[in-house]
Amino acid sequence: MDDRLPRHPLGATGLRITPLALAAWSVRTYRSDRHRLTADHVERAYHEHGINTFLFHFLMHPLVEGLRRLIRAGHRDDLVLMAEAGIPTGRLVRRSWDRHARALGTEWIDVFLLGWVRARWYLTGHTWTAMERLRETGGVRAIGYSSHDRPLAARLAREFVPDVLMLRYNAAHRGAEQDVFSTLPDPRPGIIAYTATRWGMLLRPLPARGFPQAMTAGDCYRFALTHPSVDLVLCAARSAEELREDVAAVRHGPLEGDQLEGIRRFGDAVHAAARGGRRWMFQ
Repeated sequence: MDDRLPRHPLGATGLRITPLALAAWSVRTYRSDRHRLTADHVERAYHEHGINTFLFHFLMHPLVEGLRRLIRAGHRDDLVLMAEAGIPTGRLVRRSWDRHARALGTEWIDVFLLGWVRARWYLTGHTWTAMERLRETGGVRAIGYSSHDRPLAARLAREFVPDVLMLRYNAAHRGAEQDVFSTLPDPRPGIIAYTATRWGMLLRPLPARGFPQAMTAGDCYRFALTHPSVDLVLCAARSAEELREDVAAVRHGPLEGDQLEGIRRFGDAVHAAARGGRRWMFQ
């Protein structure tokens, strides 16, 4: 049986992506050096599961090495590589792009985002102009930003029109459905969902609140992808087995009926019971 993920468009960017994008930092792995993404996992994700979409950082050394191997093997045109600039100034946007592109030995990055946008000034001055310049000169194919602040993201999307928008969206945090998804213009930007497991909290049962069984990571990814506005969800599987499970879940397609409603109820319970804890971007 073919267990490779299908490809579909990322908004109106012209890029064709898999519904899971592999990243490297995981809430399930920060305490263990024995269970971390390796360069071999990256190659297997591409060859065995058809995953062609990756979020990387130049400090993610195993992910970078795996991607370099795929590029050296001649697969660059089939890959959709995404990275973020962390400091919102025009000069540092270009410097960040240079460092990411150099890490992989590639001439372009497919999706380049401004990360963790928390105010309008993150995009003003020369910053957004520098992003647009990278797109105009062929250094990137699509630009955008990520934000936890849903109302801000919706406002900015009307002023600084992104090709791609990355937002927190999971069963416990569904506000993007009303605050962002329903407000986007047509054609809408490509939408990437992150924190799909709510920093691991959706993976823990809540028997005291009537939920003796938690969601699996695959359930979390599948939930995010059930919304028709979501094109892509970030996945931080820590082993080949976990990746197989996540891919198998996503291949089942959108959630429906009682299963979807049950997950929404569990998400509400997790939200109500939240006590903080470590927060990691990619899960």
